[in-house]
Amino acid sequence: MKPASLLDHLFAPPAPVLATGEDIGGFLRQWGPGAASEDDPSAFVRLVRTALHAGDRLCAGAAGHQAAIRRLFPQTPQAAVTAICISEDQGPRPSAIHTRLTSSGGGFVLNGSKKWGSMAPLADLLYVAASIGERDGRNQLRMVRVLANSPGLVLDPAPYAAYQGHMPIADLTLADLRVSAEAVLPQDAYVAFIKPFRLVEDVYGTAATQIAVLSLGRMHGWPHDVLEDLTGLIVQAHAISTTPMDRPADLVLMSAYFRASDALWSRLGPCWEQVPEAVRRAWRPEVGTLGVAARARESRRQSAWAALG
Repeated sequence: MKPASLLDHLFAPPAPVLATGEDIGGFLRQWGPGAASEDDPSAFVRLVRTALHAGDRLCAGAAGHQAAIRRLFPQTPQAAVTAICISEDQGPRPSAIHTRLTSSGGGFVLNGSKKWGSMAPLADLLYVAASIGERDGRNQLRMVRVLANSPGLVLDPAPYAAYQGHMPIADLTLADLRVSAEAVLPQDAYVAFIKPFRLVEDVYGTAATQIAVLSLGRMHGWPHDVLEDLTGLIVQAHAISTTPMDRPADLVLMSAYFRASDALWSRLGPCWEQVPEAVRRAWRPEVGTLGVAARARESRRQSAWAALG
């Protein structure tokens, strides 16, 4: 997609229908980034189209989350709401993943549990990280496609009932859950999916928020310089999305994008006074970019520059 096409989508008439976090599932099924059309093949264009209908940060975040999953798992069915389930009792570190994938006949069996399955309660399809054993002292991981209606899968959202202003979350229990050989992705799950996911999600989630806020600002007469800077950041996010997003130079570009995004968000204070109180509440709490902590981003930036010499 060329920048001119992206701009055409961004500056189409403001979306008349805005969804809120009260029905994230309905929002994604109607406007979600997986709902491609023959004349709209670009993943980033689909993200734009989705985020333009986000009426609060939850829907914008969900749009970015789904787009990030599709970036890493491009064979995801178009209409599916998806979740990526990695963390266990001791977190998402590779050594802490004990869910077990074992061969059985012509397929495999999954046994284990997961914590913090964001979007899992709404998902049609879940990508689950599992161990196939150790080699040279390193836990060998694979991602497994699991249908939400699979026998042996139990979701428990109760531990997160008190969480407000967050995408739906659930813990998972997997008991003798049978999957086909085709459902097991052959790549090293840590290298191909787990390690890049948080950073990819940050880019897509931040871009989705900026797209939605651009539409909001246009509807409520925000200053043109703010709208221009939002537009520039969205175009920059699109440029990032066309890179592999893992090379040192890619990380340098991402660092510039996040820094500029944080700086712009700090300028929006007076703009919020131009929108109704209910709308302001729908976009708070929100400070700068959501996602990877500043310390992690700084570590990535320094590593990138060291690699570039």
